Amino acid sequence: MSKRNYNVFFHVHTISGIIISAALFIIFFCGAFALIKDEITAWEKGENVNMEIASDVDYDRAMQSLKDEGLNLTGRDIRMIPPDVKQKMFVGVSASKSENASEEDKLSTYYNLHTRTYELSTYYAFYSIGELIYRLHFFHQIPTYGILTAGFVAFFFLLAIVSGLIVHWKKIVSNFYIFRPKTKLKTIWTDAHTALGVIGLPFQFMFALTSSFLCLSSLILLPINFAYDGNQQQALEDLRPMQKTYEWEEQATGEIPSLNALYEKTQEKWPEFEAAQVYVKNYGGTNMKFQIDGLLKPDEAFLGHGRIVYDVMSNTITEEKNPEDSGYAETVELAIRRLHFGDFGGLSLKVIYFALAIITCFVILSGVLIWLEARDKKHIPEKKRKFNRALGYFYVAICMSLYPITAISMLVAKYIPRTMDTDRQSILYAVFFIGWLIFTLFFTFRKNNYITTKYSLILGSFFGILVPIINGLVSGNWIWKMYQQDQTAILFVDIFWICISLISFGILLRMKKPV
Repeated sequence: MSKRNYNVFFHVHTISGIIISAALFIIFFCGAFALIKDEITAWEKGENVNMEIASDVDYDRAMQSLKDEGLNLTGRDIRMIPPDVKQKMFVGVSASKSENASEEDKLSTYYNLHTRTYELSTYYAFYSIGELIYRLHFFHQIPTYGILTAGFVAFFFLLAIVSGLIVHWKKIVSNFYIFRPKTKLKTIWTDAHTALGVIGLPFQFMFALTSSFLCLSSLILLPINFAYDGNQQQALEDLRPMQKTYEWEEQATGEIPSLNALYEKTQEKWPEFEAAQVYVKNYGGTNMKFQIDGLLKPDEAFLGHGRIVYDVMSNTITEEKNPEDSGYAETVELAIRRLHFGDFGGLSLKVIYFALAIITCFVILSGVLIWLEARDKKHIPEKKRKFNRALGYFYVAICMSLYPITAISMLVAKYIPRTMDTDRQSILYAVFFIGWLIFTLFFTFRKNNYITTKYSLILGSFFGILVPIINGLVSGNWIWKMYQQDQTAILFVDIFWICISLISFGILLRMKKPV
């Protein structure tokens, strides 16, 4: 490689990495905790969890629950996402397409349906700290542009990975085995950055690619609109067939057949098929449809997306896609989603994903410290050196403050009484974001990365070790009780925080040299 090309790739790697470093750290740190957001929600509620699958759901009763809520379902499309460890099924209800629909019926809405009691609740009826962290990992709190920002950060991360590979290609293997803890700081950070970067490289590349796709996929519609002459609805239906809609014809006069019977019919047809989304379209109409989109069980196939659509009134199949014969577009999207969310390997895979995400956080932070040390030279003007140091203090403060404020927010979330469920979001937002701001400002003005790192780890470890203790005191869910009752979700969160805290304490004991 010529010296000019080397310099180009080196500066692309450095500049793209520094620009996105703080945002990227937030994405990976929050993304690590987002992997267990449903377990965190179960932990907060303190209720015993009985895992259910889509085949256990009574879809006829679910429709009746919506009617009991006062909803007129005629002419509406209903989307249901089967339950997870929260035992809540998402139910989205579209506006009615019926010509006789009232103004109220023309409003869309959505609920959470408890799959044991079939009681409906709104999204904000119980706002979890897990949900807050999950949404922060794609900047959902920034209106309109948050997810696009996360997408562009992921794209620049992809550039940083590729350019870093090109720059370090010749030395990547030899440097992996080198670690010099007694040399100057820049060398220590460079060795750590290289070694951990290589360990997490496939994971980082996969996440950069899948995140770019998931966050920026809406931009694909811009050029596609030209190919479809502006018919965005047709483009969406071709790209995502599960979202296909049907024109409303007229209201049926007979009784609506059982939806459960149609689901059981599907189970008999494809025994290893699990529903991922269930749709009822044109409810109560002569062309009412019952659609099941799902996957083959993970132990049967990593990829295997299928779909079946019934005409409810005639009890006939109008569309069928065998899960063992998936189409290209849907298979690619399924592969991207499965790799990104890690929902095919249980809690053990989530632990691996979490560890790799935290390693990536360290790679990001060490990259910032390498940049900071490299630009703290005597030949660089004092003003630039001061600016670089201030920027470094700010970046490290933002990143490291996330650890203690996450632990503190977990404790606050557990302490909020259930009588204040409707105020949970406001309380958690105030605690998390105001607390994060206070920590960030304090550590930034402290102007000492060693102090920032040390006390972030101390506070995070201290409050983290309190998580299982507070859980036991508030809800009586002590670790040994959860083990005896086989409450894996709640038990996992407690053990998870104990492990993180002990590892942090271990790092603290080995921290001797200022950073």
